[in-house]
Amino acid sequence: MCSATNLKTRKGDLLCGYDHGMRPLGPTMRRRQLGAELRALRNSAGISMEHAAAVLDCVRSRIGHIENGRNSIRKPELKVLLDLYGASDEDHEVLEELRQQASKRGWTSTYRLPSWLKRYVELETDAATMRSFESEVIPGLLQTEAYARRIHEVAGPLVKPADIDKLVAARMRRASRLTDEQAPLDYAAVVSEAAFRRALGEAEIGPAQLAHVVELARRPNVTLHVLPFAAGLRPGTGSSFMLLTFDPDVAPPFGYEEHTISGGVLDDPREIQRLAEMWELLRGQSLTAEQSLTWLSELARTQE
Repeated sequence: MCSATNLKTRKGDLLCGYDHGMRPLGPTMRRRQLGAELRALRNSAGISMEHAAAVLDCVRSRIGHIENGRNSIRKPELKVLLDLYGASDEDHEVLEELRQQASKRGWTSTYRLPSWLKRYVELETDAATMRSFESEVIPGLLQTEAYARRIHEVAGPLVKPADIDKLVAARMRRASRLTDEQAPLDYAAVVSEAAFRRALGEAEIGPAQLAHVVELARRPNVTLHVLPFAAGLRPGTGSSFMLLTFDPDVAPPFGYEEHTISGGVLDDPREIQRLAEMWELLRGQSLTAEQSLTWLSELARTQE
């Protein structure tokens, strides 16, 4: 993150988003930016978290949650902290504008996403690159609407029928990052052969799903690696995970592991490094991107 000095000179970059303002950041990253600026100001002023909490009349953990972007901050609270840290009038102006952006509702608020998934999706929305591994299903960003609907329909008690329309719509909204004209997501996926074979078990939607993956895999920002059955035993059996990275000065990398009934965002650098190493190992056991596209194209042709 940037230091808290010269906020006025950095106002454009800070408030417009990443990639020279081409794609504004969402409220989750805005909260992280605001928290990082407040942390830098507090450290520069030599003030402890305990002291800041006492002045704000809150527990120490609230200061920590504000600074790491987990919690939002109200306008009066921001003013108290900025006065305490000796911030200039220009700092007040810039950070209040950033607070307002961080307080806006993101697009995920209109969908009924579970809290554990909502946190991940908000991070995914602002990611610059994504790597994923899937063993049993087509990755969410590569799914057709029909396939996504079927995935939710067969989830049984895990998904309420009344929620399916919104969950499918949210998945399609997420997938639009791959075709974003301004800042498309740079996406690389390792997918087990089993996921494609299982898709073909759904005769009405499988062929169209495979054709859709082939089309996306030909995009310059999408790289697909098929992990064939011939690779034998592998690490991460039965699991799926994602790795997100962001543009400079936005956020450190995040990981995400999906389980049967939940999922969890990972921010521990050691855990993220282990996932990155596992992804590279899986990629090394997979077909190359060119081989994968050829394999998938041939599989799709058998369904014509």
